[in-house]
Amino acid sequence: MFGMIHRSARAMVLEQFGPAAWDQILADARLDDGDFVSAQSYPDEVTFRLITSAAATAGLTVEQTLQAFGHHWVKTSNTGVYANVMAILGGSLVDALTNLDRMHASIQIAMPDAQLPQFVIVSQDEQAIKLAYYSKRDGLESFVLGLLEGLLNRYNQPGSVAFSGTDGEARLFTITLAPPLAA
Repeated sequence: MFGMIHRSARAMVLEQFGPAAWDQILADARLDDGDFVSAQSYPDEVTFRLITSAAATAGLTVEQTLQAFGHHWVKTSNTGVYANVMAILGGSLVDALTNLDRMHASIQIAMPDAQLPQFVIVSQDEQAIKLAYYSKRDGLESFVLGLLEGLLNRYNQPGSVAFSGTDGEARLFTITLAPPLAA
């Protein structure tokens, strides 16, 4: 994974738990803070060591940590250096889900070595959206769950997200939509 993921994880830990927790996570994961250059690619094993250490430090499961990080990623990507990339997503949840691959294509130009996922809307109606997620990486379903929940929040769309299994190489998610809150 790219260092930008690690830098964002660092920001989340510092914001929620402080510098001492981050130092402990790095020590437990046998990493150094200087190891994370935003545009540099790192082996997935390094990322999972970092996430596993963060989970232990926070007293959470790896799945809970990945889900919280998905929320954090969407929230913080709306501002700063990634704001222009996030703007590609559009003005609604459906627009965002439709444009995820377009956003990833723009990232691929800047980072040609990135192994970016693919998202496909399988079906949608007024009550639910079924989404297929394709990735060469295993074990990130909880992160995707957090990202999708973060997108619900970003677009003020009440609802819930559930991982609903696999179909071949696809990992399937169901986004259940609730009626918008009255103003």
